[in-house]
Amino acid sequence: MKNCLKNILIAGGLGMLCALPLVAQDINADDLLFAMREMTVSQGERDVMGTIRKGRNKVPFSLSARGETVVFQYKHNNAWQRFDVRIKERNAELVLVNNGKAQVMSPSNYGKTLADTDVCYEDLSLRFLYWKGAKLIEDSANARIKGRDCYIVEVRNPSPGVGQFAWVRMWVDKDNGTTWQIDGYGADGKLKKRFSITSVQRLSDGTWFFKQMKLEVRDPKNPNRTIALNYLEMDDLPEKKK
Repeated sequence: MKNCLKNILIAGGLGMLCALPLVAQDINADDLLFAMREMTVSQGERDVMGTIRKGRNKVPFSLSARGETVVFQYKHNNAWQRFDVRIKERNAELVLVNNGKAQVMSPSNYGKTLADTDVCYEDLSLRFLYWKGAKLIEDSANARIKGRDCYIVEVRNPSPGVGQFAWVRMWVDKDNGTTWQIDGYGADGKLKKRFSITSVQRLSDGTWFFKQMKLEVRDPKNPNRTIALNYLEMDDLPEKKK
């Protein structure tokens, strides 16, 4: 299980990677979350580079797998900052690393944003993939994303008040397992953030990887209104090492 979460993290930070086969019969929400954790369409041990963009602000970042740890680095004020995600059997531990010294992150900092963007530690850590009690939502009117039929999976935060979301909804492609959209809701029941794929890139081995992902921050008073836009944009990926 540790390698599974490492794979999905190194595959894109937010788990939105394509080409995950699903078994149509007897599917349930726990199966889908398990499949997301088990996603094997990963980029292995190679480093992944990209940029978080908010307006004119561009923040270079990298992700790299080091054993049972995924290392995130981002550049702010001309200096590289680092935090790690240490993969446990049943969860993922967030750790700040400064001058070679590691300190486990307080849950109160999960929602802290990075380098003047709206992307926070919790957004990149995929913490919600380990929440228990997921369920499928029957909503045929809203089950299509980008013309694709999707399962809608909802999972609630088992520790209310910890982190920015009370529950999360994910739209998972019924055909290939792509997670096209993730919506995070606050304790007030209102949509706080929406993550969605806007473009993808195909690798030479036939697998798919997101090229650009959009993060919308919604107005606390009117969740239908977007008040901030951020983009995660990935560099072209190098060939896998054989």
